[in-house]
Amino acid sequence: MAIRAFAESGGLDRLRAKGWASAEELLDGASAEVGRGFLTYLRVSGVLDEWDGRFRLTPRGTLLTSEISLARVGFYVEAYGPVTRRMGDLLTGRATYGQDVVRAGGPLSRHSGAVTAVSYVGLVAEALAGRQPRSVLDLGCGDGSLLIRLCALHPELSVVGIDISPDAVEAARSNSRQAGLEGRAVFEVADAFSPDTWPRSASDADAVIGVGVLHELFRDGEDAVIAILDRLAETLTDGQVFLLGEPELRYDNRANDSDFFLVHVLTNQGTPRDRTAWLNVFRKSRLTCERVFTNAVAGPRTCFYELSARGAA
Repeated sequence: MAIRAFAESGGLDRLRAKGWASAEELLDGASAEVGRGFLTYLRVSGVLDEWDGRFRLTPRGTLLTSEISLARVGFYVEAYGPVTRRMGDLLTGRATYGQDVVRAGGPLSRHSGAVTAVSYVGLVAEALAGRQPRSVLDLGCGDGSLLIRLCALHPELSVVGIDISPDAVEAARSNSRQAGLEGRAVFEVADAFSPDTWPRSASDADAVIGVGVLHELFRDGEDAVIAILDRLAETLTDGQVFLLGEPELRYDNRANDSDFFLVHVLTNQGTPRDRTAWLNVFRKSRLTCERVFTNAVAGPRTCFYELSARGAA
């Protein structure tokens, strides 16, 4: 929370710009008494070094304030903060998720987008490299970060993103305009699991991507996930591929694994699976897993499964 406050106050950006900065420079516009104590706390916590009245980030502080680290903090503190603050009520049944408590959808989309852009773009590009797709469809695109980064890597690529959240789609459109992708990127409100709601442009996609869109359906049982996979299989034509990225839960405390597990328990979402469990699900569906790609430091660790319809070329 302190690191997030340091970033939101502008102090982190001022420190990055100067390398070393005085307390007065870092506390521009802040309460001097509270601010100086705050900087002392960051120094004692190993985030800042101090020398002759000036401060800089320590190596640990640099890691903790990286783009991916700030996104992880925002994911748990901001997006799931409304949930974790009511942990006792959820545990005792005094509150029910979805009625009395909900996660913050806007921050969830934004911070998940940052994690996706930093951790997954290279892996997705590698998985699609041999296919050289002309158009890509992203199911549950969030703020569009993944597709926008892919467009930057492949100037010939056009993309379509759909999300059930109007706020996420509006953010994706705004980010797309800022990136100068008019004519190459389309973002629409639609249900990833109901192909009849997809825009017409989705039918032109050579490849379909979905990151973290299916594991929550395990709340309704394995058969519910298989039914969705079968429905998606019907949309895949010869040569089309579905690249499904899902967090791989290993029940340890590395890469936020235990925290990721806990927020799913508190929100009564379907708990993520490991790759063995996913492969067993694919075998029961109309999809075949051709290859598996992993990113061991994605936070949480994630597998991407290259899926095609059974019998497709």
